[in-house]
Amino acid sequence: MSLRFKNIFSNIKNAIVIVKAIDDPPSQPPKSVRLSLSDNLFTIRKELEKDSSINDTLLFSQKYFENNKYEFAEINLEKEKYFLLNEIIYESEKILYLKKSSKLDWNYFNELRKLDYGRTITSEGTKRANKRAFKMKNCEMTELGAEGCQKKHVKFKSIEERMMKTNLFFSCDISVQNFAELGISVDKLKNEKFNIETDSSYHFTEYGKISLKFSNYLEPTPEFVEAVKEAIKSKNIGDFKQIIEEFGQFIPTEVILGGRAYFNDFEISTGYFAEDSNENATNANIGGVEVKLASSSNHLKGKSNYFKLQCTKLIGGEQINLENFDEETWVKSLKDYKTWDCIEFRGPISIFQSLPKDLHEQIIKSVGKRIHYATTEDLYYHLEEIGRPKKFELNIPPNILKIIQNKAADCNIFATVIDVDESKNAFFTCQVLCPPDGKPSLIIHCIQKKFRKRKCDLKINWMIIGFYTNFNFILSDFNTQLNILKNDFDISSNQNLMINPHLLDFEYDSLIEDIPCFGIPVLTKLEPSNISLVIGHHFFNAQKENKIGACTFSYCTKSNRYVNLPNFTFYTLIIHNANYLMPFDYSIRNFRKPIINLANNNAPKFISLYSANKTNNYGPIFLKQKCRQIKIKSIDCENNNCFICKNNKLLTTNNIKCALFDPSQIYIQKKIIYCILAHKY
Repeated sequence: MSLRFKNIFSNIKNAIVIVKAIDDPPSQPPKSVRLSLSDNLFTIRKELEKDSSINDTLLFSQKYFENNKYEFAEINLEKEKYFLLNEIIYESEKILYLKKSSKLDWNYFNELRKLDYGRTITSEGTKRANKRAFKMKNCEMTELGAEGCQKKHVKFKSIEERMMKTNLFFSCDISVQNFAELGISVDKLKNEKFNIETDSSYHFTEYGKISLKFSNYLEPTPEFVEAVKEAIKSKNIGDFKQIIEEFGQFIPTEVILGGRAYFNDFEISTGYFAEDSNENATNANIGGVEVKLASSSNHLKGKSNYFKLQCTKLIGGEQINLENFDEETWVKSLKDYKTWDCIEFRGPISIFQSLPKDLHEQIIKSVGKRIHYATTEDLYYHLEEIGRPKKFELNIPPNILKIIQNKAADCNIFATVIDVDESKNAFFTCQVLCPPDGKPSLIIHCIQKKFRKRKCDLKINWMIIGFYTNFNFILSDFNTQLNILKNDFDISSNQNLMINPHLLDFEYDSLIEDIPCFGIPVLTKLEPSNISLVIGHHFFNAQKENKIGACTFSYCTKSNRYVNLPNFTFYTLIIHNANYLMPFDYSIRNFRKPIINLANNNAPKFISLYSANKTNNYGPIFLKQKCRQIKIKSIDCENNNCFICKNNKLLTTNNIKCALFDPSQIYIQKKIIYCILAHKY
């Protein structure tokens, strides 16, 4: 049939036109709308979008007759402005035919599944953010063939691995070895009992249809950029927590769309069978999935187990009744790409990663330093020579060593030690040896009232703190912020100085909070002039308001006397928004001696002494840490004429507190995503 057009027909305004979808099954029922027949198709599309009569998956089509039947030719989106409505419809019918596009459009999938929104890890799966962090400008879309179809049996070796799979991270080269604990307690699975609620495995059938890669095409939204700038300006780390709650923790850079069906398997019968050679078969049909278990046995009596599969969850496809699940029907529904959903996330990055580079450094400084690594190690050695410390080589993992070597991370090492044997006449201290071009290590000093050779059984707790420079992180604790202050001591300008009280470049409101501080002396080289020197320290409430002071001093374990301080750098770890200060117990049961009793825990705590008095009496004093107790230790000096002894610079034990810090309280709380994001694709 030929098309007949008349001028009067072309000029009709508000003509009644039937809009009809010709896909099978139809995506929508026919609609009657009023349209201007002289408008081009681009204008017609805008009009139809107002009541959702059309979307980007539907194209205008022109009806034509060929080979004794009617066919429909689709009109590409980019060509719509060159066609008028009266050119593609019959005057007698006034039917506008819509045809599902034969070409997949990434814009459609992005709008349907909100792919450029951030996401957050939860125990039930990823949660999409409410606010849009990015706008996808383009996409590399690849249709998947047979490689997208698979059936697998997934086993979980850890709660972290289960969380990874639950949140749709299935890539086989993502390691869960370093995943941090999530704080979710799950009873250990018993070998003889299969618990559906805490099952350690499941089956799934997957039909991956397309892959969308967009790592190079993400543009931050103005709203997201402005929120980050405001958080930096506020200097409040809690604002970054709010950003993540609103915009998500991460965004994947590749998404697999399609469908996945989950099945749980569980025992349906248990019994004992006798030796025979007969074939036994069992058929089960649960939720549309038939399982046939057959065996030809020729062995002794034993326990027989039969399992059945039940569909428990569907992602993508037609959402049918799970109790009457028909896999064939569900698979057929996946022929319609409008039913495809996200079945796997790949290449996740922090939402901050794709921000402009000029914001990166500001974010890093605002967030503050974080614990990259913390561990406890055993050290056993023989103390043979007076005044000679033990050098302890740090076993730093390669990935952490790479972070240390990055100057932008500005890493620091802090360490503490306890004597497992709990000797009454000795205690131990730690210092860091960090050569400019060498590997860092620890210097362990044993301080004794009278030197004796001995066996030393120690536990050392050490940690590495620095900035995150690659944004492959998800913050888990926004209430605790770590900052480190640096103070260089140079003997060329401080000759003959045994004790050095100085104010820290840091202010706080002493009426509102106590700020725990922890210190560590760092040497760049070990030589005869400093090999026997112990650099001690404590903190004090300075005379000036809202200031904390640090007092460093030096003691020689070889001569048993206070000596002049050597060249060293003193680092102070400041923990914001946390209260780790504990008073000493002077009760009768402790014979009026200042003691802090601890829970029976062999892990050494980071400890430091803090004088609450505004006093000028900055005297040397040490802390001795045992597994269950912390004590104050003063050291005898064999040189009564030294500056400290002559001026009675000994700190009294009145109004002193002890700061305690267990890095596992922060380090272990890192979220699962830390390691997912640290993976390079």
